[in-house]
Amino acid sequence: MVDANWYEDLTEYLDQMETAVGELNAAVQTTRGLTKDGAFASLPEATVGLRLGLDQLEKLLEHRSALLSRVASDRPVYSLRDALRQAPADADELTLASELLDRCQKLSSEIDLVREEALSLFVCQYHLADTTSHFLRLLLPSTARPQTYNRQPAGQVTGGGLLDEAS
Repeated sequence: MVDANWYEDLTEYLDQMETAVGELNAAVQTTRGLTKDGAFASLPEATVGLRLGLDQLEKLLEHRSALLSRVASDRPVYSLRDALRQAPADADELTLASELLDRCQKLSSEIDLVREEALSLFVCQYHLADTTSHFLRLLLPSTARPQTYNRQPAGQVTGGGLLDEAS
């Protein structure tokens, strides 16, 4: 199934991946905190951390591909978890494979959480960037409605006219 050093290389890869995901999570949380606190001037510096974290994850994907290419199997193996699920003959290897599979699943959950938080942060920043336009749409009578939540019939594209209604 795999060569002798594959498990050691996989363990090293998972260590690197855990570090990268931890750093990326820290960058997302920093950016989230800066956004929440309104420290918009510091956001460009925080996004550098996000970019570096994503670059590191991309490099690790190449390492993952190299690990997958070393797996000898009758059927195609598309993930490290698939490779680990193919039962090794040796009992020690089976225990090690089980432990590494648990680590992979835990790491996958952490990556999903970071992805979800990063997506939420993006949506929040997208709407914050459009705040001025949104307020203008509310106040001025003939501005177009935002396209994101346009539930009006096609003929109605006027804004709120909030000042006109208040008078």
